[in-house]
Amino acid sequence: MKIVGIDYSMSCPALTIMVDGGFLTTTHFVSPTKKGEGTGGVDGLAWVGHPYPTYSSHEGRFHALSSWALSLCMGADHIVIEDYAMGAKGRVFHLGENCGLLKHKLWHNGLTFSVIAPTALKKFATGKGNADKCAMVEAFRLRTGIDLPVHMQGGKDCGSPVSDIVDSWFLAAYGREVTMKAR
Repeated sequence: MKIVGIDYSMSCPALTIMVDGGFLTTTHFVSPTKKGEGTGGVDGLAWVGHPYPTYSSHEGRFHALSSWALSLCMGADHIVIEDYAMGAKGRVFHLGENCGLLKHKLWHNGLTFSVIAPTALKKFATGKGNADKCAMVEAFRLRTGIDLPVHMQGGKDCGSPVSDIVDSWFLAAYGREVTMKAR
């Protein structure tokens, strides 16, 4: 079984693929910096930092990011996407267009997906619906034994791409749990 969790954004989208109940887990993310590109891994989690695509318009950016995500989702049994944050500020219309295009491409290719509210994801991960990024990273460490900031950023903060990877991992874990209960 292939479950995919997508923390989709315009700056550093991350996508975690869990196969065989989570024993084989790979996270892909698009890195806005050269420093984040490349591969790594620790204790059953592999990660791949992809270069940020070139684009000449917002539409080109949305197409490139959604095509990247779609290519990784092919063959998925279930996909879970983090829903929009209702209190979001800034370029919310761009975010909506970007994620809407991804959802359309998934639908067009016959891929099943569901969305989960950010507060529900945080509650699933930490027990609190208002958990911040660092609380999510700590919950990931407690659940997996992997201190991702140490392995990826030399112990630095819980920002991107670590927080994006953690969110996508919990989205996939949520999808795995829901799928297993349905069986």
